[in-house]
Parts: sequence; structure tokens; C-alpha cells
Amino acid sequence: DGERDLPDVLCLQEVESLIALRRFNEAHLGATYPYALLIDSRDVRQIDVAVLSRFPIINARSHVDDLDPTPDDPTRPWLFSRDCVEVQIALSPAGRTDPGVDRLTVFVNHLKSKFVDPLRHRTAMARAAARRRAAEHRRRQASAVADLLVERYPGASFDTELFAVLGDLNDEPSSASMAPVVAAGLTNALDRIEPEPDRWTHWWRGENSVSQLDYVLLSPALGEATEGIEPRIERRGISFARILADGGTGPRLTRFRRSDEDLAPIPVDFRFPRFPEVSRSVYASDHCPIFLDVP
Repeated sequence: DGERDLPDVLCLQEVESLIALRRFNEAHLGATYPYALLIDSRDVRQIDVAVLSRFPIINARSHVDDLDPTPDDPTRPWLFSRDCVEVQIALSPAGRTDPGVDRLTVFVNHLKSKFVDPLRHRTAMARAAARRRAAEHRRRQASAVADLLVERYPGASFDTELFAVLGDLNDEPSSASMAPVVAAGLTNALDRIEPEPDRWTHWWRGENSVSQLDYVLLSPALGEATEGIEPRIERRGISFARILADGGTGPRLTRFRRSDEDLAPIPVDFRFPRFPEVSRSVYASDHCPIFLDVP
């Protein structure tokens, strides 16, 4: 895409470093973004959350050192798996000096994964217990995000300020883990997409299933400002399992699941177009980017 088609703000997960982020901007995005932010988390894999912006970043606050009230592992007592980073962006190139310009605050997240290592949890009972602990950890993270919003935007400011909770929250909207933030008075922008199976953002290759694990949760004012605007989910970077006899990508169908325990998953056509570079082994991610236009 040309520079004019690139978003004004990109909120990203699983970025190795600020240097890598800047080099990606320069090498692949035409140096479109003069402003970049990444704060190292405690995840030794260096899969951190980050922001690229055309507009000035005027404030940021990290939560990498927030403590978990009931940690699963006492040697790792921190609440957020990566970070819930608050980034305030001036919605004007002159935003640093103009006190009247609007600000947008994004809370960029990458919550606790559902993944359970079978080498560490060798029995079905041990794996089930690990999944329950992970789900409860995500619930504590989601609850902390919801509490943070109330703290930052007390009273009427919650309804008037522009902010959004974004990122890979790693669980479906109907899950108990997501309840604290889904019920926090925000607009789940993906709810605007109908029918419901078209909201999927993640493909689980091993189970050949899709679900919504990624979110754009809008404040009341931002929800009102974008009323009637559907987000766009970019799926052309998703891989596939095999080549079909007709030369297309397979499997023909995947299954949309509202939860891991969904007993009636909905069939979804998996033969959508991919970028030319995508193959069974070369692909962008198992998650899909979400784009939303804000007038």
C-alpha cells in the first residue's frame, strides 16, 4: 500500500525491540512514522507491545512492574504478561504545543496466552489445571485494565475522553476471563460486524478453528465518534494447512468457536485470498490485524 493508505497509528504486539520497530518502519513502511514507542517487558522472548504514530506521542505509562495480587509463580509476581502500556497521542502534528487539540489514549495489551506446554504438563489433568490457572490470570489482568480505566477517567470524563483498549487479549468475548473489561462500559468495535463468525481474528492451526481473540474496545466518546463504522479485519496474511486438488488453499472449511468448550462451532469458508508471498510455512501471523477508521 502507498503511504496515504497506512494508518495514522499502529498498535502492535510481539515486537523484539525499539530498534527493530524503527528499522521496520524505515525499511518497509517508507519511514511513515516519526514517532515510535516500546518499553521492554519482563518476557525474555522479547515479544513486547509497541506503538508507531504519525502524530506526537506526548505521554506514556508502563505497567510492567505492577504486581499480581495472587501470582501463580512466586518467582514471577508481576501481573501483566508483557505490558498494558498507556500511550497518549496528540491528534495533530502540532499537538505538543496546542493545548486545545484532542488527545487519544491507547491501552495496548497482550494478555496471558492460552498455550499450555505439553512437555511441562504431561497428563490431561495437569493440562486442564494449567489452562484454568492461565484463564484466571487473564481475568485478573482484564480486571486490572478495567480498574485502570476508572482510575484514569473518573466521573463524567469516562464518557467524554477519547481512549481505547486494544490488542491480543487471548480469550473470546463470552469467556469469564474477559468479563471485567468487556463489561467495563466500552464498545467492542468487532460487534459491529455481522454475522458473528465474520469477527474471527485468530486461526488455531492444530485444531483448525477460528475465534475472536483480538480487540478494539472504544470509550463511549470514541464509540460515538465512530458509530456505524465497521472495523476491517485483514486476513490475507494467514497461513493454510495444504494445497487442495484444485490448486486452492486448504482446508476448505474451518470452524468458528465462541469458546474452547463450544459444542456447536459454525463452519467458515477458509478459501479466502492470501497475499502472494504467503505459503504453508511463510505467513504474517496466526492473528489478524484490525483496522478502524476514526473521522
